Amino acid sequence: MHNALLLLFLLFCASIKAQDRLIESITFEGLKKSKEQYLKKLLSFDNNSPIDSLILAEDMIRLIREPAISHAYYSLEENGKRLIIHVEENKTLIPAVDLWQTLENQLGYHLGVTDHNFIGKGYTVGAFYRRNNFAGFGLILENNNFISAKHELKFIAQQSETLEPIQQDQLEANYRYRIQSIETSFGKELNLKSKLYVGIGWFGERYAFSHGERLMGAPEKFNTTKLIGKVGYDYDALVPYYYFNSGWKNQLIFAHVWGKTITNNNTFYSIENQTTYFKRIKSMGNLALRVKLGYAKNIDTPFPPFAIDNNRNVRGSGNLVQRGSALWVINSEYRQSLFERKWFAMQANLFVDVAGIRPSGYALKDLLKTRMPMPTVA
Repeated sequence: MHNALLLLFLLFCASIKAQDRLIESITFEGLKKSKEQYLKKLLSFDNNSPIDSLILAEDMIRLIREPAISHAYYSLEENGKRLIIHVEENKTLIPAVDLWQTLENQLGYHLGVTDHNFIGKGYTVGAFYRRNNFAGFGLILENNNFISAKHELKFIAQQSETLEPIQQDQLEANYRYRIQSIETSFGKELNLKSKLYVGIGWFGERYAFSHGERLMGAPEKFNTTKLIGKVGYDYDALVPYYYFNSGWKNQLIFAHVWGKTITNNNTFYSIENQTTYFKRIKSMGNLALRVKLGYAKNIDTPFPPFAIDNNRNVRGSGNLVQRGSALWVINSEYRQSLFERKWFAMQANLFVDVAGIRPSGYALKDLLKTRMPMPTVA
């Protein structure tokens, strides 16, 4: 009995002692562009908070998830009263230049620039110009720490115009497709791994027949405006280490559209779920697997929402264009770092993809039809 009382007394004293260890100051080392005030918003504690190693570990992951941060770790000095967070920053002003071959052997390209740490406060500001048979452009604004570290706000406005190949049985027509859209979303972090968000958007669509076969039920021209609402849930259990990842994440999106369609349906819905798994292979390799499932209202239309490899020649699930109202895709990828310096890394990339799609109006069994490319090294 006396031993039990003594043990309880010692545990109580240890608890009081641990609570006495309060953080009196928080400083960052290694900052170049990022503002300390912005990074402190990401932390779960402040001055005079008790030390909690689990919360500190979670906050390091939260910091590393920021585009501005390549790596972060902490140290405690002065008997735990002074917390020092060591940060390695990324270069966040990123230009984008992409080239590809579009339909009819034309050159497609994408030119853009994005700052993922605008004014050193974690804002994302970007603009791009894209030519995919026809000209397109867009503007992106994001704040991952809107109000607090647990809220995000995103906005994108764009105009895109492409040449869309539409298949119907053995026939194929090419349509000039233009979409103008404005979308915004608001996200709320429930905890380190879970996030819920809602979004709303407006977009106008225009289809105009260009050339090819005449398809049944497909008009030569069709214009419409639509309103879209989205609800999404993200589960992120990834553990990042520089540009390597381990763990898994899942994203679920439900969308509902109001607006006139070619078949005079005034409402439409779709559900998409994407699961990704990463595994580190020794120190320089990273294996990734992705499973994507999509299901939409099965309207018999030549313009269903899901597409496989729309450009015919980019990485996707085959080299033929297919569109449908349900989709499954499995992507597998292995990356091996060949050369690494402080600011530069070269990797080899091996990937294999396989997928199936249900043409609109068909049964779910048609999802078993697949397209599988040969393994490729990039």
